Amino acid sequence: MSVPGITGLCHIGFAVRSIEEFQRTWGALLGVGDWLVRDVNQPDGLLQLHGELLGPASSRVAFARLADTAIELVEPHDGRTRTSAWLEEHGPGIHHLAFWVDDLDLAVAALGDAAEVTYSPAGRRPGTAPPVSAVVRGHGAPPLTPEPAGFWAYTEARDARVPWCLELLDARSADVVRAAFGDHLVYPRPRHPVSGDHLVHPPTASQGLPEPPRHDHAVPGDHLARPRPRPEDRA
Repeated sequence: MSVPGITGLCHIGFAVRSIEEFQRTWGALLGVGDWLVRDVNQPDGLLQLHGELLGPASSRVAFARLADTAIELVEPHDGRTRTSAWLEEHGPGIHHLAFWVDDLDLAVAALGDAAEVTYSPAGRRPGTAPPVSAVVRGHGAPPLTPEPAGFWAYTEARDARVPWCLELLDARSADVVRAAFGDHLVYPRPRHPVSGDHLVHPPTASQGLPEPPRHDHAVPGDHLARPRPRPEDRA
């Protein structure tokens, strides 16, 4: 089982009891000062948690960029959400990692029975489609779309002992998220189709391949992400 079409990390989500406390402590230590803070409303009857349609709820969220990624703080207020339930079960801390995927339908289907869609727009989970009369009141986070299934979903591995959620976001709806949260989140890079001689091919053995660099100590190789070059280094 694997998740196909992951294009990149959008943000790391924290469940907190106080956004202000996190900003004052960890935010200050990390040097994060530019926060986007919003009060958000969960609409009545349009989201599901473990297969149960949820009533209205309210939360406060905060987003900030940190180097090449972003962090989200979620502070529940009234009503029941995945984050409020998480705080009851586990207390504050890392709650989810959010990744962009090329096609959310394919990504969720690939998880199969190994994971559960625990929190999402109701249409994303079979048997919990919202009533026809349900309407959105207020605005949520992530924002909702007119599609019944929605473009985001929280998933959790059924047998995992490390508690956290995997949030999947459909990259085709990145513009919707950007309109709501601007540059405080990280978005997938646009993909430009190429063909024919426009492709850059690697050199063949007959053309001579450069010798790999030698190291006198162990290195992590490509299992770690490398920092992007600074603009002044690209000149």
